[in-house]
Amino acid sequence: MLTYIQPIYVFILALILAILEVQIEGAHGWAKNLPTWRANPNKWYAKIYMKIVEGKEMTGYHLSLFSMILLLFHFPFVSGVEWTIANEISTIIIFLFFIIVEDYLWFVVNPYFTVKNFKGNHMFWHKKWFLKIPRDYWTAILTSLLLALFKNIYYCPGYIYDWLIMFGILFVLTILTKEFIKKFKPEWE
Repeated sequence: MLTYIQPIYVFILALILAILEVQIEGAHGWAKNLPTWRANPNKWYAKIYMKIVEGKEMTGYHLSLFSMILLLFHFPFVSGVEWTIANEISTIIIFLFFIIVEDYLWFVVNPYFTVKNFKGNHMFWHKKWFLKIPRDYWTAILTSLLLALFKNIYYCPGYIYDWLIMFGILFVLTILTKEFIKKFKPEWE
């Protein structure tokens, strides 16, 4: 049962955060107009960050946000759930799914960008694309799949099915939300 509830819960969290980020950033993605710290792109830590996030600028806003999300997903480990490599792998997989879904939902719920503008020339922060999808989405999916295969082989036979179920539920909920918003777009003014 947890296999079905967990992706629904992750989706709801992603949707709420996407709505919150739209309220914060509005028409200006990747904290373009926010009064946030911005790393010097020539510093070693900014270069590492930019490598991990496909060339995106390192901002205090995003660094804080990503750190908070990662820590929130690790909360069970400080609340009594045993930390194991297998559990850590699951947590990282959930985090990777979350950041993809939340990022895409930002476009779904954002009246300034919308999904029809989900193209490279409209979004300076998604610099690299593959098959009309930001490359970092592909990277996160592939990384999560490789982690799932590793967990499946070494720790939890059958886990790949849990990964597929989680991926499928998140994908379907995202598409349904996109279609719902397209059909019943709320007033934004």
